[in-house]
Amino acid sequence: MKFLDRLSKVAEIVGSLGIVISLFLVSVQYENNSLALKTSTANSVNANIADWYNSFFENTEETESFLTFLADPESVSQTEKFQAIMRLHSLNLHLQNALYLERQGVLDENLRKTISMAVYSGLQQPGFYYWWNQRKSMYTQDWQNFVEEIIASEEETELEELFNVFTKEENSKEGQNKSSQ
Repeated sequence: MKFLDRLSKVAEIVGSLGIVISLFLVSVQYENNSLALKTSTANSVNANIADWYNSFFENTEETESFLTFLADPESVSQTEKFQAIMRLHSLNLHLQNALYLERQGVLDENLRKTISMAVYSGLQQPGFYYWWNQRKSMYTQDWQNFVEEIIASEEETELEELFNVFTKEENSKEGQNKSSQ
């Protein structure tokens, strides 16, 4: 009987050890899959934004019309105005998605710099404000806040400084949220 008890205990130990090894291997596989997912997502986001730029700026007439809209939205036809608004709306949907994915931890947080630059680049243009005032309610509150913060910091002229301001503000907000929990 003692032999069977000992054999049973050895089997339990071996079984437990097998479970621990299995859990370790699952965690390694999970990390690898997480990295693959993040890489795939980053590539997809970048490809979407690059496609927006490529498809748009391959057509000289559309580019000129868009630039005219940005400089003076009232100087273009209704059709050109609509096209420019839809182009900006489309780009900002991609950028909003990128911000969401970043905040969910799927994309690297340095993507904020790219997002900031894309939004900030339009701040000196009346067409940017025309579009934003007309369409901002169609975006998530998080994206609206993000763009409004960039607009409010318009005095920042260097994109690197702008990025640093947002990084500090976001880190400050996260620290306050964690301390209040």
